[in-house]
Amino acid sequence: MAETQEVAGYVSPYPYVQRLQDRMDEILDRQVPNSGRFCGFCFARLTSDTEHCPYCGTETAARGTVESVPREALIVYRAKKRTEERWVYGGAMVGLLIAAGVFVALVVWGTDLVGSRSIALGIAFLALIGGGYLLAQLFGPLICGQVGYRRGSRKRDELWGRFLEERGAGEAG
Repeated sequence: MAETQEVAGYVSPYPYVQRLQDRMDEILDRQVPNSGRFCGFCFARLTSDTEHCPYCGTETAARGTVESVPREALIVYRAKKRTEERWVYGGAMVGLLIAAGVFVALVVWGTDLVGSRSIALGIAFLALIGGGYLLAQLFGPLICGQVGYRRGSRKRDELWGRFLEERGAGEAG
């Protein structure tokens, strides 16, 4: 098992869940099938000869394996992904709105600043396109993406804890 690792200022109480997020996203995005041999505890994909899960350390003989990741477990992972997406897209939209505001201000008052309407419009369009891209990148993935990652990870971990309680595992691994 890997040791706990901090990402974006957040340390998951379930490090195996953190490491499995990308694998579960592939299943959720239907890039890989949800069939095969999976760990009976954390639902990591296993090869046919794996005796210990490389993610949670569970012995396959003790816990068994399953043929697909249960819907309830995928819902846990989807919650993190959707929360993070909302923050990233929302932050990018804020950046675009700021660029649009600068564009409007330059169109309305730009001629007074530079003296030529055509130069003012050129600068306004550069601000809209270039500034929109830069601000969307700044506010989306760089700023809000960090917040979304932490909130999504917390939400996923809370749901995973409830999932463990409901299935009667009792212990996080």
